Amino acid sequence: MQVLPKDTLIFRSKLLQTIREILIRNEFMEVDTPTLKPIVGMEPYLDPFEVRSPSGREKGYLITSPEYSLKQMMAKGLSRIFELAHTYRSGEVGSSYHTKEFLMLELYAEGMDDVVLRHFIEKFLRELIFTVGEPKLHNQLSKPGWIRHFRVVEVFLIHLGHGFERENLIQSITKQKLTATPKEELEAWQYEDLFFLVFLNCIEPKLGDGIVFLYDYPPECAALSRIEAGVAKRFEIYWDGLELANAFYELNDPKEQRKRFLDEQELRAKLGKEIFSIDEDFLTALGDGFPNCSGISIGVDRLALKLLGGKSLKEVSPYWME
Repeated sequence: MQVLPKDTLIFRSKLLQTIREILIRNEFMEVDTPTLKPIVGMEPYLDPFEVRSPSGREKGYLITSPEYSLKQMMAKGLSRIFELAHTYRSGEVGSSYHTKEFLMLELYAEGMDDVVLRHFIEKFLRELIFTVGEPKLHNQLSKPGWIRHFRVVEVFLIHLGHGFERENLIQSITKQKLTATPKEELEAWQYEDLFFLVFLNCIEPKLGDGIVFLYDYPPECAALSRIEAGVAKRFEIYWDGLELANAFYELNDPKEQRKRFLDEQELRAKLGKEIFSIDEDFLTALGDGFPNCSGISIGVDRLALKLLGGKSLKEVSPYWME
């Protein structure tokens, strides 16, 4: 494990202090949740670390996100909460922007939909940049268009000339030779696999400099967000093309959430991954007091990297391991 230089340690402390000051000023309450849990998130493409006691009789998982625990807190009647949580994901290697352990800011706000949260987070980022960011960022922030908001379909139309319909995704994959898989086999792929193959190769590299908010995703990519007017009410944030945050207008229908969990169990099975039990306590919370709210998770180490103008998480993360 590396020990960061003194100036970087001081910067991280100031960043965390400023995050807390901004959120508390906006009536958010800081909470803490378990890092070790018997049941973890169901996301098919995330792999948690398994933890066992020396005897083998005790087993658990390090969380990939504090999401479920925080939502259960919201169901108890809290209105605005946040946590600076240590999170863990296996397989996060081979990149300057991934670490096995990382710090995540996750917050939830009752009464905010995805649009209101999006504009709140823009103000939050602006204040962080002015307070702790490198001086050159202050000039960037004053430039028109340095922070932009786009519907996902807009960036597809701009860069590919079509929307995100399944047939258009297959057409782009075939035309640009994004995989060696024959076209007839692509027809059987999961929609999300088609979407993200195109997005990661043809859209993300072209987002450009500055901060970009992408919102209104395809309904097949809803995850834990609501679907309204034919789109998933969620947004993601990119800074100079680096994914920084993921946000949802939170689904609060336990029947629909159970269906999505079952679909994710099936996908994990197809991928040859461990099938996790459904978190029944979480589903109960969705049907028992969970409010209309939006939530967001922000990678704090990546945020620190961009605020300092660095090139790799190794420069700012105390969790970096070779």
